[in-house]
Amino acid sequence: MSCISGANLTKNTAGYYLKLASRHRKSQRDDLIPKVKKVLKAEPAIIYNKVSKLAKQFYKRGREVMGEYHRLNAFVRFEAYPEYLLVSEVRPEHDILDLMFSYFRRRYPDFVILLWDQHSGNLSTRRNLDFPVFGYKRNYWHYPRTKYSLLMVRDLIRSQISELFNVDNFTTELWEHYYDSQYIKSRKNIKLAQKAIPKKMIAKAGGGMSYEAKRFDEEEHNKQKSTLFDFLEK
Repeated sequence: MSCISGANLTKNTAGYYLKLASRHRKSQRDDLIPKVKKVLKAEPAIIYNKVSKLAKQFYKRGREVMGEYHRLNAFVRFEAYPEYLLVSEVRPEHDILDLMFSYFRRRYPDFVILLWDQHSGNLSTRRNLDFPVFGYKRNYWHYPRTKYSLLMVRDLIRSQISELFNVDNFTTELWEHYYDSQYIKSRKNIKLAQKAIPKKMIAKAGGGMSYEAKRFDEEEHNKQKSTLFDFLEK
């Protein structure tokens, strides 16, 4: 993520973290960013040395935003539709949707990406499409989730494309089959898996990781049963 909001910034610089920290949910409610900008202008060493309380808080927010961006990109699971549409539900804490769209537009250049959040549908693509009935922000369109159904969005896309996509090779069942093929009961390490995919990130990824959540719940249930049986046998 060397390019943020169109600005070419060297990673790990104060300017880089300033762009990231500004996206933090807390930065929308307090005056940390204006304070940091003021200090950077007057005495930048206070921020550069990362020792002061203000500097630590500033860099921590930047790392949290960066971490959410990278982990959500890794955990998102898409459902494909014939209109070259990939759909997933995400619930980021911070203002990172445009960064996620930049990533997925590069990864899936022929597709339209639809990311639901709690209240909105958010749509972006590298295709030459337009959705004037929606609002536009940065690099994506957005609309109230209650106003437009998925079917309506698909119709809008279908009216602008000349071909359809074969979804047979892009299914949830295919991912589940892969997941099961990698599951070796004798070598399972549920604690490590839960550390790599914490419940908080599963929640942020919406319904996209429901299969992983189901398997974790099964393991937890089996663990509780085993513990009870072991107790009764004593």
